[in-house]
Amino acid sequence: MRQDLHSLTTWFGIACACMLGAAHAAAASKVTFSDCTEFVGVAPVNEAAARALVPNRYMLIADSAGAKLVVRIADCKAVRVGTLPARPGTVAHIGITIASPDGTGTDPNTSINNYTLTYATNSAALALLLRGAKVPAVLDPDLAYEFAPTQGPSELYASVTPEFGVSPTWFIHGTVTNPSFPTPFLANWWFGQGTWQTKMATDIPTILFDFNSNVSFYTTRNSVVGRLIGSNKISNFPLSFRGQFAVGTMTISVTP
Repeated sequence: MRQDLHSLTTWFGIACACMLGAAHAAAASKVTFSDCTEFVGVAPVNEAAARALVPNRYMLIADSAGAKLVVRIADCKAVRVGTLPARPGTVAHIGITIASPDGTGTDPNTSINNYTLTYATNSAALALLLRGAKVPAVLDPDLAYEFAPTQGPSELYASVTPEFGVSPTWFIHGTVTNPSFPTPFLANWWFGQGTWQTKMATDIPTILFDFNSNVSFYTTRNSVVGRLIGSNKISNFPLSFRGQFAVGTMTISVTP
């Protein structure tokens, strides 16, 4: 009975977001993220396996270790979708690093381009907006992001457990420290099928980074990510970023 009530609440939230989204569609191509912390982990994966998941029109970034899997989760005190009221929100997405399809975000020190494999959020308005832009985003009301104490070293735990949609269940756990290295950053996440593509470009004027996290990733072997890594886990991402930023703006565009 409790599960049924939870599912009903989830779908009620989606229905409300649908009505609000229709009223604000003209202004909803931009999303503002404020007062955020994030974790990003990067690990090598088999290039052929990654190639099978990314349309051929996108060029993979790969080296002798393989293609690059990117796992990102960001928690914000305010997420403003278009002109809707800002609410706390969290996003969690996984992708494969690609070469820039449009010539933006080409500096590897201040930008990245990723092809989206999965996207989950606890913001119904954001999930609706992305699905309207053809991104297979899923709503996860129980998406968790925790770190304590505030001043590191801190224990980080985050989990994605959507009830519906194609995003797999996964979680990360480990130790992070306070970021202090400032830089601008542009993160382009892409999704495309056939002749069209969606670009989610998040411009962050200043983000603080730390590169000394010790975090592992866990998922089921039968998920799209589990099959890609050939395992239930990534033990301590070989490359990781703990980030903190005041504001970032995501612009969503669909072409053609």
